[in-house]
Amino acid sequence: MRLPQFKFLHFSPTTRITLGLISLLVGLLMVLDLVFKLLPDQRSITLAVREQVSVHLALQVRQMLAESPQPQRLVNLFDQVVSQSDDVRSVGVRMVNGKLVAQTLQHPTAWQQPAGGLSTITHVVVPLNTPQGRWGQLEVAFTSPWATTLIGFLQQPTVQLVGLLSAACFVAFYLYLRRVLQHLDPSKAIPERVRVAFDTLTEGLIVLDLDGHMLMVNEAFRNLHPSAASASLLGKKIGHQAWLLDGIRGQHDSPPWQQAIESPEPIIGVEVDLSTPDGSHRRVLMNCAAIKDAAGNPRGCLVTLDDVTALDRANAQLRQTLSELHASRDKIQQQNDELQKLANCDPMTGCFNRRAFFNRAHELMTQAQAGGEPLSCLMSDIDKFKNFNDTYGHAVGDLVIQQVSRLLKRAMRPEDVLCRYGGEEFCILLPGMKLDQAARVAESIRAAIEAEAGSSITEVPNLRITSSFGVAQLGKGGALTLEQLIDRADQGLYVAKESGRNQVQSLEWQEAKV
Repeated sequence: MRLPQFKFLHFSPTTRITLGLISLLVGLLMVLDLVFKLLPDQRSITLAVREQVSVHLALQVRQMLAESPQPQRLVNLFDQVVSQSDDVRSVGVRMVNGKLVAQTLQHPTAWQQPAGGLSTITHVVVPLNTPQGRWGQLEVAFTSPWATTLIGFLQQPTVQLVGLLSAACFVAFYLYLRRVLQHLDPSKAIPERVRVAFDTLTEGLIVLDLDGHMLMVNEAFRNLHPSAASASLLGKKIGHQAWLLDGIRGQHDSPPWQQAIESPEPIIGVEVDLSTPDGSHRRVLMNCAAIKDAAGNPRGCLVTLDDVTALDRANAQLRQTLSELHASRDKIQQQNDELQKLANCDPMTGCFNRRAFFNRAHELMTQAQAGGEPLSCLMSDIDKFKNFNDTYGHAVGDLVIQQVSRLLKRAMRPEDVLCRYGGEEFCILLPGMKLDQAARVAESIRAAIEAEAGSSITEVPNLRITSSFGVAQLGKGGALTLEQLIDRADQGLYVAKESGRNQVQSLEWQEAKV
């Protein structure tokens, strides 16, 4: 009966010899281990370590029993040992009469008394003695060190040692045998079956001797250029192919194939630009590697040429597309930023509009109430603004609003919030400021507006601009919400207007006077 054959089990002669040597090596290693005990005894090492751990724990138990014989302290110690060790399943202390003094929760199910009272690799017994004799024993149940799964078996040190040794020897034997069994003589004629096989390759291929004569070229190389297909190239020097030499980028003193013969390393990725008589262009990557005999002496050179013209064109198109995408993304981001600014800011002054202001103001209110921090509000109004529009026109009125907003923004901290609340009215939130501090800020802004705003408008000489301010603090006078805080500041602004304008007033000050 003929056994079925599997193609994927057909190894090369070098591989089969290597596997045989590895099998002999592993077998010999196992025999020597049986005789001379070369590999460590994992069971003895594990048992010794676990007995040492148990003895150390028994010493702690004896000390705790001598200091204060409280079972709960032992239970706490045992629970800590079990939680910190992956190998310890349970711990218990048993008196000679069989009574358990202290134990972990899993001890009744995890503990099995070993035969003869002798410790095993999973159940270790340590006697507890007193001057009067044996008092009891410490019982420690460990997990089994033997693997129950394939992964656990592979993780054992002995298995890993044998596996690593086998892998290292396989690589060493394989490379050595390849070197020994390699017989390549490029000076001899290449069999026809090899030529046919090379013609199936998509890369252009040339086999050269030491003098640069072409011993073989495949069909893919002949298709690279019309000059390569016009006549037989066998026996001709590659250095006489001007169409190939002219296209090599970064010309050196010697061509790439000569460098590969003289160098211990192959020459990889030489760029070649081929131009055909019809005006078309091809981009080719040339790789050159020396062909060496068993002694390591060069006997020729193997040259491959990979046509990457289509890949180059695709990469160029991809780069152009990516560039267009980046430009489009940047434009969209710029438009989004402009839309965000238009949605949140007043176009004339650049201050927050009322919608964005209240969104930010509610966040500041929540932070101030949660942290118990002060929060003050300023309401500002340009004095007699209607007169500017009536006297000089709305263009000057817009300039007045812009100059006042400029001075307001100049006085703001990064955490402050400025809003154009109405036509010529502004609202400011000052987090972390008390009433008197906010009043001083308002007074400095008022003085700056009176001194600088008018002179900044060159269209109207000697123009006088002033503003009135109302100040309020969260929690003062019953202002417990954002609306109440703004209303109290607005009432302070009304008092400032009624008191002659160009001043700072607070409703809290008026109530204090009454």
